[in-house]
This record gives sequence, C-alpha cells and structure tokens, in this order.
Amino acid sequence: MCVRPYGETLGSLLYPGAQHSIGCLQPLILLAERMMQPKAHQFHRLIWRLDAGFGSDDAIKWLLARDYQLLVKGYNSRRAMKVAAQVESHDGQPLRPDKWIAQVPTQVRYGRRVQTLALKWDTPSKGARYALLLHTLAQFAPAQVAQLYDARGGTIESDIKQDKLGLQLLRRRKHRWHAQEAWVILSDLAHNLLIWSKDWMFTGSRFESYGLLRLVQDVL
Repeated sequence: MCVRPYGETLGSLLYPGAQHSIGCLQPLILLAERMMQPKAHQFHRLIWRLDAGFGSDDAIKWLLARDYQLLVKGYNSRRAMKVAAQVESHDGQPLRPDKWIAQVPTQVRYGRRVQTLALKWDTPSKGARYALLLHTLAQFAPAQVAQLYDARGGTIESDIKQDKLGLQLLRRRKHRWHAQEAWVILSDLAHNLLIWSKDWMFTGSRFESYGLLRLVQDVL
C-alpha cells in the first residue's frame, strides 16, 4: 500500500499465495486508516483506485458506506460484456482508434450515487474486451475518469518491480510465517529509507533520478 506522490509504503500484509484480492481489501483499508488517522470530514476527499480484483458489489458498498470516493473496475466480467455490448460505438467517446468509453445506467444500488462507464477495446489475440468502471467522481468527464484509472497502474507496477529487484525480494523467502512477516516489515522500512534519502541526500546530484535498483547496486 503506497502513498502518492511521496512514494512511501504505509504497510504491507502477508497472505498465502492463493488468497483472493477481495479478502484482503477490508484489512488493507483498516490498516490505512490506522496509519493515516483521517478525520471524519476528510474521508470524502480520499479516492481509492482499485483494479477488478477488488471490484465486487459488496466491496464497493462497504467502501462507499465509509464515505470514500471510489474509482474501481467491476469484478463481474460477464456483466461488463453484457452492458458494454448493448452500447453502440457511436454512442461512446473514442479514447484511441481501437478503444471507446460510454456512460451507461448503473445496474446495482450501492447506497450512494455511483456512475458507470462501459469500456470496449480490441486486442490482436483475444478480440473485443469489455470492462465497467464504477466511480463517484461526477465532476470528471468519462475520458478523464479513464485516464485517472489508467494512471494508477504504471507507477505502482514500477514501484513493485523496483522493490523486487532493488531489495532482492525475489531471492529471499522464509520458511516460517512469522519470519516472512518480519522480512516484509524490514523490506517496507528499507523501501521508505531509500525514498526519504532521495530528498535529503540525492537532490541536486547526478543520482537524483535513480530508482531503488540503481541506488542499491550503483550508489550504496
């Protein structure tokens, strides 16, 4: 769980490899609340951007009941295909030549106003693909919502890759559960120390643009 734009890791939770994302959501949110301690009037200013693994109806209702803003890809792929297939391409807004987006009626009552966007795009190998984006960001146009959702992925994936390579997480596994938990905590601490050091140690130097991997291997 990473904080933007600071790059700090608030915390990590350890689960068995077969654990589904939906089962991790509530503990993760509660951990973030304990760490950030937001005031009651600040919850509606916090946006959770989540991929489809967290996008079940129950998970959405739980988050909205806590007064968060939400941008999530729907979990139900069959529903996405059914809804998006009913929308003609000329009813939507093109995002690129092979992809369009359109606002559609929200089929489920979530307790708060939620807008639904249907996405359709073509892939060379699997043909047409469909998805639903559910969000509470009524002030944004559909294309802006799609751009905001897509922006979350590249940075997070880059951070995970940097941690795996720079902190050598792929090579370090503990056989006992509590030992692995301790290793996860140490990895979070190492990540944050490197992030913090970039401001007070490397700003203005030729190492300023280095990622975690180059800082560990080439500098430290």
